[in-house]
Amino acid sequence: MARAGHPEPVLVRPSIREHRIHSTMVAPLTARGITLGMATFCRHRSPEPFDDDDLTLAGELAARAAVAVDNARRYTREHATALALQRSLLPRRTARQQAVEVASRYLPNTTGAGQGDDVEPVAADPGARVALVVGDVVGHGVQASATMGRLRTAVRTLADVDLAPDELLTQLDDLVIKLDREESVDPGGWSSVAGATCLYAVYDPVSGRCSMARAGHPEPVLVRP
Repeated sequence: MARAGHPEPVLVRPSIREHRIHSTMVAPLTARGITLGMATFCRHRSPEPFDDDDLTLAGELAARAAVAVDNARRYTREHATALALQRSLLPRRTARQQAVEVASRYLPNTTGAGQGDDVEPVAADPGARVALVVGDVVGHGVQASATMGRLRTAVRTLADVDLAPDELLTQLDDLVIKLDREESVDPGGWSSVAGATCLYAVYDPVSGRCSMARAGHPEPVLVRP
């Protein structure tokens, strides 16, 4: 903590003269042993210079501000890492199917409440049928992105077994419960993954029928040509 006042000579800037600042304190913003910046306190209305109580208050304010800045830096770094991981787990291109034409778009959640983690836009089903699946992982950060990757692999594996949509989601629900128990304690200080939503559909081009099941996911929208 540094304090400049009368009788110590200081470099007087025009703004100091303009606002008639006569007393100044500078406190470091330090968190986890790293100096993140400096906080400057100036007095110009009251004629009294800063005293020891003011120094104590400035130190407390600087300490709390440093924690807030450090948390924001950590969250921004983790969010950027998670977003990069999410995009790397998404399929580079939609698998071409003779029975259907499929297009998908990924829009990540920007509110911080959760992550829009697409499990898998399209998966091939045994025979002529086509399996379509989309889902969200409830949570945020690298942990949610890693869980999304595991669920994506699980969906592809279960689709190869040729399960009905409701049976597949039952198996997937058991896996989500297991993952949530394993990740109930987050050493990084962020909330653990609380679950996932999923919509799974199987389209049969021979019969023209599409059967689907959903677990917590919004209903699909049918748009007729």
